[in-house]
Parts: sequence; C-alpha cells; structure tokens
Amino acid sequence: MKRNVMRAVAALAMLSLLALDTAITWHLASRNRTAPAAVPADLQAVDPLDQFRLEREQLTARQEAQLNDIIYNNSSDSRTVSRAQAQLMSLMERREQEVTLEGILQARGFDGALVSVDERSANVLLRREAVTSRESAVILELVMRQTGLTGGNVKIIPVK
Repeated sequence: MKRNVMRAVAALAMLSLLALDTAITWHLASRNRTAPAAVPADLQAVDPLDQFRLEREQLTARQEAQLNDIIYNNSSDSRTVSRAQAQLMSLMERREQEVTLEGILQARGFDGALVSVDERSANVLLRREAVTSRESAVILELVMRQTGLTGGNVKIIPVK
C-alpha cells in the first residue's frame, strides 16, 4: 500500500515536471513566433538564459525520473534505494535553492536571473552587460546565505 502511494506521488511529480517542461517549451516557441518572417527559424536569436533554463528543467526531470525508477524498481536492493532516495532529496533541495534565489533576485530587481546550484558551487547568470561591485555584493550575500557556500564558490555572470 505504502509503495503504491509513493508511486502515485512520484507520478504526480513527473506530471508536474512535464507540464512545466511543456509550458517552458510553449513560452520559448511563442517568443520565436514574434520574430520577423524574413528571418529563417534556425537563425532566430534564442535567449541564452531561456535556453539554459529549459535545458536545466529537462535535465532535472530526467534525473528525477531515473532516480524514481531505481527507487520503485522491485529488484533494487535496499542500499541502492537508500542512495537513490538521498540523491533525489539532494536534487530537490538544490532545485528549491535555485527557485528561491531566482525569486529573491527577481524581487530585488534582477529580472530574469538564472541560478544553478550544485554541491560545491553556484552560478548566477544575469541579463546584463555588466554587474557593479555593489550588485555583486548583494547577490553574493544572498547566495551564500541560501546555499551555505563560501564566496569563492559563487560565480556571478552577466549575459548580454
């Protein structure tokens, strides 16, 4: 019974991720529909932050699905299941940190910021030509507080 409930929760999580993936894909496609008709579709400019965000979401969904396959596979031994569960929790914690930081940065006026967090580092990509020292200090403090990383492991990258 407990495994069936867990499978149902996992299935709902996957559906949510697929819906998010579809929404992002639709958003990117709708942005490209506004490009001038004279420009071939393969030459239209793709926003690098939107592309990175989409790829990050797709990768996270694939990783989560693979881990859930291991967790709910009846032939997986308990040690493997425990490791997969720990990895899944870590993946979800990092994703939560990314979303939280992106929301905080958005609220602080850094529109369209994209944050990528892993065990040892964080990257903050900003839709700007340059970042001032003051802005860097604010971003660095926010990321360090949210992730527990040290300053040398946080990169702030302006992307035009």
